[in-house]
Amino acid sequence: MERCRWGFLFACLIVFLAVLSTGETRAAENDRPGAFDYYVLVLTWAPSYCLGEGRRRKDAQCGTKRPRAFTLHGLWPQYEEDWPLNCSTGRRPWVPQRVIDEMVDIMPSKGLIIHEYRTHGTCSGLGPAEYFAVARELYEQVRVPERFASAETGTLSPEEIERAFADANAWLKPDMMSVTCRGGRLLDLRICFGRDLFPRNCGVNEAQKRLCPAAKITIPPVAP
Repeated sequence: MERCRWGFLFACLIVFLAVLSTGETRAAENDRPGAFDYYVLVLTWAPSYCLGEGRRRKDAQCGTKRPRAFTLHGLWPQYEEDWPLNCSTGRRPWVPQRVIDEMVDIMPSKGLIIHEYRTHGTCSGLGPAEYFAVARELYEQVRVPERFASAETGTLSPEEIERAFADANAWLKPDMMSVTCRGGRLLDLRICFGRDLFPRNCGVNEAQKRLCPAAKITIPPVAP
């Protein structure tokens, strides 16, 4: 009897692993370059990053004295639900040094630039130069409200942050962006664009309550 019970459990485990493996294979097959629904432009609030993860990593950008505010973290292709990652392009993802040099003024490190193309850029269906050109174009469209460019600190709700950006950018509406927080601090602002690069409403991936459920969050000051 004991042998039968363990045999049944073992059979269940085999079935479970087979289903899991099939699901992973199907997900990987669906992550095809250029097969996505919209983009998310991710702008990181550098002071928060440098107080947390950047400090732990001893990130070089966090040791500089130049003013930092919102930096470009990346441009992420998204499905209406879920998102593609590490899409296979048939060749090794490679970001030329020329492209890296052109992006370091708004993306703080070579490692981040390479990572973003391998992880997200490959799913855009664009080569490195075209992908980062689109990312820069969208980044430069966003006007950062004056209060975020100062050396002040403050506490705001996610909705107040979104309202400030909507006031500074006539083309932006609250449902086109979401705020992410971590450890009670502003982490990043995410703005959604269609495949045509026009702003659009965000999908369920950017649900505000999931990314930052806090009523109020701290905005660490920009380095003087």
